[in-house]
Formats: sequence, C-alpha cells, structure tokens
Amino acid sequence: MYGVAGTIEVFLPDSHSLKERRKIVNSLKAKLHKNHNMSVADVSDDNIWQRARLDFALVASSMQSLQETSDAVDRLLVSYPELEIIRYDFKYL
Repeated sequence: MYGVAGTIEVFLPDSHSLKERRKIVNSLKAKLHKNHNMSVADVSDDNIWQRARLDFALVASSMQSLQETSDAVDRLLVSYPELEIIRYDFKYL
C-alpha cells in the first residue's frame, strides 16, 4: 500500500465573494474525489475569497498507480479554468 499527502494552494481571480469561492472549491473537490478517489479538505482562511488551500490524501496499491494518479491530478489542476496554481506540494508516504 502506497500513499501521498499534500497541499494545493490556488488563486481564484474571478471570485468576488466567499460564496463564489466555495462554489469553485467545492466543484474542484468533487472532481478530485470522483475522478481520482482522493480525500480532500478545504482548510482555507474563511476571510480570504480569492485564495484557497486544499489538503489531500490518496492511497493506491502500487507506486506506479499512485504516480499516474498524481500526474492526472496535476493535469486537471492546470486545465481548470477558474483557478491559478500558487503551490502544489505533495509527499509520498
């Protein structure tokens, strides 16, 4: 069993309220969970509406599968039109 845990920090340039931020973040969380079976938590400061921080964890049966999923997550983040990646750090466990 192999695992990875990390943090994704994003800038949301078109978000003008906490409600808009939540909508974008919840959509991203749902896609990550549905497509990649990741556990994702929004750990953002509630007063900042143009930035978000997500902590995540992912487990796989092989290192190759884990790396492929990590690459797919990276591609998803880059292609997501509502956000710009500030930081994407992860650590294999």
